[in-house]
Amino acid sequence: MPSKSRKKRQMKLGQWQVTALIAVAVVILAVAIWMLVRGEHGVTGPFDARLLELAAARGVAAGAITADDPIRKVDDVFVRTWLLDFPNRPARDGFLGDLQIEGAARGAQVAYPEELGVETVRLRVGFDVEVFDLHLSVSETRPDMARPAEPTPVPSPTPKPQPAPSARGRLAILLDDGGQNLDQVEAAAALPKTVGFAILPFLPRSTETAVALHDAGHEIWLHLPMEPENYPANDPGPGAVLMSMNSDDLRTAVHLAINNIPHVVGVNNHMGSKATADLKTMTWIMQELKTRDLAFIDSRTTIHTVAEEAAQAQGVPTNRRHVFLDNERSAAAIRVQLDEAIYRSRMEGEIIAIGHLDKVTIEVLSQELPGLGKRGADLVKPSDLVR
Repeated sequence: MPSKSRKKRQMKLGQWQVTALIAVAVVILAVAIWMLVRGEHGVTGPFDARLLELAAARGVAAGAITADDPIRKVDDVFVRTWLLDFPNRPARDGFLGDLQIEGAARGAQVAYPEELGVETVRLRVGFDVEVFDLHLSVSETRPDMARPAEPTPVPSPTPKPQPAPSARGRLAILLDDGGQNLDQVEAAAALPKTVGFAILPFLPRSTETAVALHDAGHEIWLHLPMEPENYPANDPGPGAVLMSMNSDDLRTAVHLAINNIPHVVGVNNHMGSKATADLKTMTWIMQELKTRDLAFIDSRTTIHTVAEEAAQAQGVPTNRRHVFLDNERSAAAIRVQLDEAIYRSRMEGEIIAIGHLDKVTIEVLSQELPGLGKRGADLVKPSDLVR
């Protein structure tokens, strides 16, 4: 049997082993905590202190760094927002590279820079429970630090060229959108006979409007609906020529619309910003107009129109709208546009102005057209200006 002294030595040895194990565990725990606080993968120092070192190395003064206080907590993650103002763009871009290296060494998730402005980017560096939201700007281009801009010289306005005192021009006026009702037809019929009217087909009063204005001595045009951009949200109305039509359907649509309006001498487009930009569509239309001996005036609802080229290629007499009279439906605005039409007719020789069969437009024209000749413009029929 073991002696009492031997048992006593064994008990002391066991106690020493337990104490040693506890000590080792404490050391390991301390090292783990130290590594968590100081960084990972052998990188020492808290990340915020390292940011200050890297920024200083790139020329960022301490006063050019702003850190939020208190720190925000979002979904159990502490978010720290820092604003750093760099002296120039190379310093800022160099700092971005430093962060990529530092973040990789620490096992952080570094988000790709996001542009917040001309010279400001945003970068996020994320750890398990902490994220640094960094806004990096360049002071030399910041609005609050930029030098006042030199005043831009104001050029002297170039005088508008004036026609010769004896210059005269020919002006044709075509009023669109007739056919919905007869409210303005009587007043419109009293305008000078040279004013033409374009009537929409298949409306409640299309035929009556055309007949009444023709009987009063006015020229009648078909205001042919054509597909605009953003169709069908933007609807040109019944009888429209659509891009989805094949040749036969399109020709039939044109034929029916012409037959719906008596006394027509020509066609102009209603809407049609998409259709008039398509050469195939416009060629088919012009071929149909050619067989009916009709002219075409391009309302020019798009700068991409090819309507005149298609008409000329098919031998259809054609011209274009030069001035819109009443995009703004006020008497003052319409007078300004009429003045522009008179001026351009005297400068360019011939002008077509398009307006609407609208109460305000008719009132202005009834007042202004009788004095047109004294202002150097001769009012002619729209058909007189097609070639």
